[in-house]
Amino acid sequence: MRHDGTVLMLPGRAYTCDMPLLACTTRALRATGWTVQQTAWDLTVLPDEPRVFVEKAAQALHERVRGPGPVVVVAKSLGTLAAHWAADQEYPAVWLTPILKAAGLHPLPDDVEALAARLRDYPAANLVVGGTADALWEPGFRGTGSVLEIAGADHGLEVADRGATARHHDDVAAAVVAFASGIS
Repeated sequence: MRHDGTVLMLPGRAYTCDMPLLACTTRALRATGWTVQQTAWDLTVLPDEPRVFVEKAAQALHERVRGPGPVVVVAKSLGTLAAHWAADQEYPAVWLTPILKAAGLHPLPDDVEALAARLRDYPAANLVVGGTADALWEPGFRGTGSVLEIAGADHGLEVADRGATARHHDDVAAAVVAFASGIS
């Protein structure tokens, strides 16, 4: 099924839309007719208010590129802080490796708790993807939508074996396309 909708893609803090998982997902979506619009940022230092920063970036991308047809948000890691903004728009969304725990480069306890709560009661169709070896993931996470949990995958949804990592990324891209194909 081909679509004429728009995907708003928000990257992670240090994971751009050109990196393997998002690049693979972008190619798969474009192959089925979606227009994928991406944003980029350089965050060597985390903003004082990360959620506000991400929501402003999502809104700016939306205003700049919104086309005809449905809109789907695809966000990774830090980009998933746009969940409140996307929920207000009632946009279907894919949340790749959301920050469900405060750790490492993401010591954001208030934002993390609010994000986890928002994803648990997200008001539109959604797919949440995480890996069991990701320190920021909550194993067994459940929300209002579908959850794809990849055993042994880290925050980049990577494992030690490069071939297995590529298969995981292909599987995630296929799951995102299947999710998006149900949006009208």
